[in-house]
Amino acid sequence: MGVAVAVYSSRFKYIFFANPQTASKAIAKTLQKSLDGHAMPDWDLRRDGDLQIKKHHATWQDLQDAGLMTREQLDELFKFTSVRNPYDLLVSRYLKRKGRFINEPKKYRWAQENPKIKASMDAAQEQPFAEWVAGQLHRHKEKGSTIKGPLEYLDHADYVIRFEALQAGFDEVLKRLGVNDPIPIVAENVTSERKEGAKKRHYTEFYDDASRELVGRVYAPIIERFGYKFG
Repeated sequence: MGVAVAVYSSRFKYIFFANPQTASKAIAKTLQKSLDGHAMPDWDLRRDGDLQIKKHHATWQDLQDAGLMTREQLDELFKFTSVRNPYDLLVSRYLKRKGRFINEPKKYRWAQENPKIKASMDAAQEQPFAEWVAGQLHRHKEKGSTIKGPLEYLDHADYVIRFEALQAGFDEVLKRLGVNDPIPIVAENVTSERKEGAKKRHYTEFYDDASRELVGRVYAPIIERFGYKFG
């Protein structure tokens, strides 16, 4: 139950799409624990030996392409997801690759076995954040393109919970589902690596002017849609 998946409930008629690193694991775990949520799918779906859909972070289109749900079935559900300020999200991603993914290899074996993530982890050990993020986004910089991945979750949602107002957003979901009793979101996968002593470093401390401009351009569709700002 500790992984982030699409979570479905026939009883409450919702489906939650787990947008990576937006508290999606905490939300998924809460839904599974308290709101009759079930993983969709609850396995890695393979056909003829090829991976068709991963249970981690399945999207609206993934479920249709795999024949697990039809467009008509999805249209009848309340669809929601979550979003996070990209400037903050990238710092969290960097620290996890630099810290726990390396320090707890058995727990994060999936990261060790993913060549792209492993390369990102290796780079994080050697590079300060500004240099690391420039390397992660260099293809987008060269092509002048923007990030599309998060839009696979956001574009098909009836409601989006903001990471920065997590419980308030989840309370609104409960209201729309007709659930009157309060349900607190469980604590899950919190980034502890940002602390220096007793002080938690703000994400703005990791950026220089070039990296801030790069992230602002590459993530412009999300930043503009949700009114995010640096700082």
